Parts: sequence; structure tokens; C-alpha cells
Amino acid sequence: MTNTTTVSAKQPKALYFCGSIFTFTNFSYYGMKLVLLLFIAEKTSRGGLGLSNSEATALLATFMAFSYLSPVIGGWISDRFLGPKLCVILGMITSGAGYFLAFSAHSKSAIQLTILLCVIGGGLYKSTSQTLVGNLYANDDPRKDGAFSMTYTFTNIGVLFGPFLCGLVANQWFAVKKGGEILEYGYRTVFLVAAIVIWIGAAFFALGQKFFLKDVKTADNVSAKENLKVKKELAAQPLTKSQKRRMGVILILAFFTIFFWIAYNQASMSIALYMQEFINLKIGGFQIPTAWIDSYNGLLCVILGPVMAAVWMKLSRTKGGDWNISKKMSLGFVFLAAAFAFMIVAVMKTGTVPGEGSKASVLFIIAFITFQSIGEMCFAPVGYGMVNKLAPAKYASLLMGVWFASMFVANKLSGYVELVISKLGMLQVFIIIPACLLVIGFLLFALNKKLENMAADEPQKGVSHEQSGKIIGYTEGSEA
Repeated sequence: MTNTTTVSAKQPKALYFCGSIFTFTNFSYYGMKLVLLLFIAEKTSRGGLGLSNSEATALLATFMAFSYLSPVIGGWISDRFLGPKLCVILGMITSGAGYFLAFSAHSKSAIQLTILLCVIGGGLYKSTSQTLVGNLYANDDPRKDGAFSMTYTFTNIGVLFGPFLCGLVANQWFAVKKGGEILEYGYRTVFLVAAIVIWIGAAFFALGQKFFLKDVKTADNVSAKENLKVKKELAAQPLTKSQKRRMGVILILAFFTIFFWIAYNQASMSIALYMQEFINLKIGGFQIPTAWIDSYNGLLCVILGPVMAAVWMKLSRTKGGDWNISKKMSLGFVFLAAAFAFMIVAVMKTGTVPGEGSKASVLFIIAFITFQSIGEMCFAPVGYGMVNKLAPAKYASLLMGVWFASMFVANKLSGYVELVISKLGMLQVFIIIPACLLVIGFLLFALNKKLENMAADEPQKGVSHEQSGKIIGYTEGSEA
């Protein structure tokens, strides 16, 4: 149990300062991410680059994939050479340069260079900004878990407002219209806005860190020499059987995450492109920006975070106890599969040729994102906590890198779904995806007991493997 006087202590002002950086960076990233897809695939006469849908999704998939891999390298650069503060500043400046390049891009190669700059920039600031938050606290400070939960909130504030405002920039404020119809989208201006916002954030951090972070060095003020000594001691210790089994659990669950995120990412790819052509986005004279997909998802994540935490907490007080990680992930697969049911009905209504059938209601998209977000909150938040809890100390960073690598693979493969759609047909693919999700979710649920036993400590006398698995917190409750 935690000391109540310690729990009631206020969070340091530096946390809110660091949290604001998450808002700046995610405002720009999520504000331009889906717009980048639409810009690449849109006709040149309407303010786009004029490439095919499959090329657009492949480029966005590359962007998203390497955005998850580059923080591993950025963290290494921070630890060995530059330090987290300088990495955050350089990362934000570099990403801003990428966004600004997209503002004037007229070729595929310019977009590829944009992606390269944004990936390098994101690699420098993503993991290091998390490190800065961790460095505000000693390892045994009970405020630390709450601090990372607050950064999740700051992140989703950016996710909520970035696409919302950038959608208005693209579809309303800087679009060329005639009689209520959009003749040319303001996509390029979105990239300019993203660059300006993240550069303002970089300036704010560069000036503010001298005041808020002047005493922040490393966690617990441990010197680099002492850190190296501890790492050498850990490296010399052989792994126990239970540690090897736990590593196996992490690798198995990392494999399952690939399939979840391939399907999940279609909201920002094939479904976003479908939405442009086949969904009635008009409310009177106002056209709902496609970029608002991400805003609605961000809003739901903010709302569902405490709701899911309360659900898991209530479940933990029942006779059966809280669900373990594999059960929660299985439920995530089910909700994501249910989300695609709405897309199947929508495609059956509209057909697959633009203008051939009537447009479907935007309520289909709202229902899809709602069920998708519920699935996300069952699936995603528990993963990082699982790696942190099960990974042996000597391989903690490596196994977190493996977890990121699985998301890299998923994001890269996501871009090829549009190519499959062009060959098999949209309806067929939207049927195959949920069918696969249900099969994979059922398989994960079937492995539940096996994984729980693998995650368990060596059982104490009178304690079964199953009980031991619960003791180590494998059934962690409210990471959301």
C-alpha cells in the first residue's frame, strides 16, 4: 500500500511543462497525418499530388511504420550523446522542416523526403520526451504512474484538436469553393500550420526548460558511471526459467499485435479514402472534414480512459477477479471485428464505383470509429505495462524495442491493404478482415491459460501456477 501523505503530494510544475510538448507534437503529427494521405491521392486540380490510392497508403504506411521504429534509435542517441533535452528540441525542429517541405511539395520524391525528416524528428523527440517525464521522479515515487497517465491525456488533447482544426483549414478556411462544392482543398496550408505549431512548441520548450528542467539530470540522480556498473551486473546474471517463459509471453503477444494494428490502421487509410468518395459528409452547406476521424478517436480515448479503468477495477472486485492481458486483448479483437460490420453494410449500400450508388450516412463511420476505439482501449494500453512488468531487467529496453518493432511491421503492412482491395474488391476485403480478427482473437483467448502459466513466477508452496500468475500482476487492471 502507498503512503497517503505521499499520494496527496502535488505533481511538479515540470510535469505540466513536459506534458505541453506532447500536445504540440501530437497536434502537428495527427493534424497532418490523414491530410497527407488525402493530399497524395487527390487530383492535382483539387489541390493534391495526383498519385494512386495504393501509392498514397504505401507512403503513409512507411511514415507510420518508421515513426514507431525511429524512437528506439533516438533513445540510443539521447542516452549516449545528446541528452533528452537537446534531442527534443532538435527533433521538433526537424519534424517542422518536414512539414514545411510538404507545404511546397509537387512530387513523390518531395513527399519521401518529408517522411524522412519527420521520421528522424519523431525518433529524436518521442522516446526522449517520455524519458524527461520519468526523470522528474525517483523510481519509488508513487506519483510516477499518475504522471504517465497525465501525459496520455496531454497526447490526446493534441490528437483531438490537431485533426479538428486542420480539417477546418483543409475543408473550410483555406479551401476554394463554388456553390458549396469544394474545388480545391487547402491541404498545403495544413502542412504549414503543422510546421508553425511544432516550431512554436520547440521555442517554448527551449526557453521553458531552462526554468522548469534546470535540475533534471537522470532518474534518482544516478551518474552515468553508476548506471553502466548496474547494467554490467545485470548482464552477468543468467536468466531464470520463469524469466525465459515471460520473454516468450512478450514475443507471442507482440506477434498478435501485428494483426490488430493492420486492421486498426485502415481507419486512416482505406476507410479514409472510402469516406471521401462514398460517405455523405454534408450537413447543410458544411462538409465534415475526413481528418475528423482522428479527432473523434482522440475524444473517445479521453472519455474511455477513466471508463475502462473503472470497468477493470470493478471486475477485479468480483469473485472471478480482473481479466488478464490476453483476455483483454481478445476482447479488443472482437470489438474491432464488430466495427468492420458497419463498413460491410455501408459498402453494400454504396457499391464500389464512385457515383454509381447512393452515398451512405456518416453514422456508419461514427459507429465504426466508436467500436474501433473501444477495441483499442481494451487492447493497446495494457501492452506497454505488460512488457514493463514481464521483461527481465537486463532485456527491458530490448523487449520494449521488440514491441515497437511489431507495431513497425503492422504499420508497414497496413499500406498494402489498399492494393489487395484493388485486386479482390472492397467488400470482399472488408469481410475478410473481421473474419480474420475473430479467428485470431479466439486463438488468443484459447491460449489464455497457457500464457498465464508462462507468465507466472516459480510457484511458492501451496500456490498454483495460475495463482502465481495473478500475484505478479499479469492481470493488471487499469493501465488505460
